[in-house]
Amino acid sequence: MADSSDSEQVSDGESDADFEVLSGSSESEDEMNDVPMNANPWYAQDFITSRQRIRRFSRLHSWFKVGAVTLAEMKGFISVILNMGLIRKPSITEYWNTKFPSQDTVWFRNIFSRNRFQSILKNFHIVDNTTLPNRNDDNYLPTSKFQSFVDLFNQQSKQHYKPKQNLSIDKSLIASKGRSSIIQYIPSKAAKFGVKLWVLAEAVSGYIYQLSVYKGRQYDPTPQGMLQGAYVVNKLLDAAGLFNKAYHLFTDSFFSSINLAKELLAKGTLFTGTLRANRQMPNTIKNPGLQEKESVYIRQRRILLCAHKERNGRKLVRLISSFSKAAQENDKPAMICSAYNIFMGA
Repeated sequence: MADSSDSEQVSDGESDADFEVLSGSSESEDEMNDVPMNANPWYAQDFITSRQRIRRFSRLHSWFKVGAVTLAEMKGFISVILNMGLIRKPSITEYWNTKFPSQDTVWFRNIFSRNRFQSILKNFHIVDNTTLPNRNDDNYLPTSKFQSFVDLFNQQSKQHYKPKQNLSIDKSLIASKGRSSIIQYIPSKAAKFGVKLWVLAEAVSGYIYQLSVYKGRQYDPTPQGMLQGAYVVNKLLDAAGLFNKAYHLFTDSFFSSINLAKELLAKGTLFTGTLRANRQMPNTIKNPGLQEKESVYIRQRRILLCAHKERNGRKLVRLISSFSKAAQENDKPAMICSAYNIFMGA
């Protein structure tokens, strides 16, 4: 079920001979397309028209009486959903409870009647089995019910904001214990079970510029010969239209590799990230034999690798950058203090 780590190893083909070991601690070097929406129809309307007979007192009748959802109702629906997250009640119907004054929340029924809200809710949750491909079908998409909203979010994010130079990509987990093929188990997260998102954001403000829902290994496979992290980075940046614009991307060790840094540089994008010890890299960085507060740098043209040991008993930190210089700051590599900790920790 879980697919939470990048366990593949793809050789970068790099050795110490390909890099120049730098002596000393420093060096003197001078650096709205429309998104197609999901074509699936609204599920409530399809469900209702597919029914041969609707019971006399069914709430589905309120759909015909009031009609399709308007823009104002859609905004109201979103506001109700958000407020339900702030005001917790045991069931949806309790938000319209008028029997006990102590439990009465007037705001909700001022926005919608209970029946109208539930008829709109059916628009997203009732699906006739004939309207979606079977899970065993080659065309099955686990995110069909909400993919149109993800596409709309990405479209609006690009339309209304232009990010500054520094970007970051990371994974996020939306807690859920629902029964779905897209539920992931990530023990390092507080929630542990949920829907995993790949998120491209502006590093300083945290503004989400592009996101993608991970559908699982079966429905979202990584191309052969690529690391999953590198595939995600390329997919997000390409969808956001940010290649060849001199953006500077920061990632953690899940995404980073020497090949990725070179590939992004060829596409006009700078890169800084930490490196996992099991990734392919020159032995000078993999096993540097450093003492406390020592650093070693090694360079191949624009690509700079660094290993640093903060103090004895702690793991080595390995970094890669196509932007930074080999320089120290407060007994640490400057790329940690002045770049990575600022823009990846935002």
